[in-house]
Amino acid sequence: MMHDIDSAPAKKGIRSDQFSGFILLALALGVGWLNLEYPLGSLREPGPGFMPLLLAIFIGAMGLLIALWGGKSDPLAAIEWPEAKRALVIMAGCIVVSFALEPLGYRITIFAFLIFFLGVLERRRPLPAFLVSLGFSLISFYVIGDLLQVPLPRSPWGF
Repeated sequence: MMHDIDSAPAKKGIRSDQFSGFILLALALGVGWLNLEYPLGSLREPGPGFMPLLLAIFIGAMGLLIALWGGKSDPLAAIEWPEAKRALVIMAGCIVVSFALEPLGYRITIFAFLIFFLGVLERRRPLPAFLVSLGFSLISFYVIGDLLQVPLPRSPWGF
């Protein structure tokens, strides 16, 4: 007796798209909750909390739609994660960067992170990794800190 793919029994458990939708919904609820600190203002004169709230509502609505209609994707338990270790190392590096920005300053922290990322994780040649890391940390500080006048942390040595 032949069975087509659609007539096969459905595997139980949450689907990958549903999980992603619930994560987006949770993120939106978190942003909405944190946004309560800021005044919304009005449509004519929006306050600092207006746009984050609109974005949270949009992301939450999209997450809910994905969660509700994501039943045809693969079960979450069936998905292989070959790059999970690499992703965790990158996330750990981002956490280290967030704690190192204030004490070490923007330029040193970004330079060190890019050296780690390009040299260790991506295994690029040392000279190009060094030059890209140095150039990005200096040029991005100039554009963001000097031209756009966004205050970025400086090192204890003023750099």
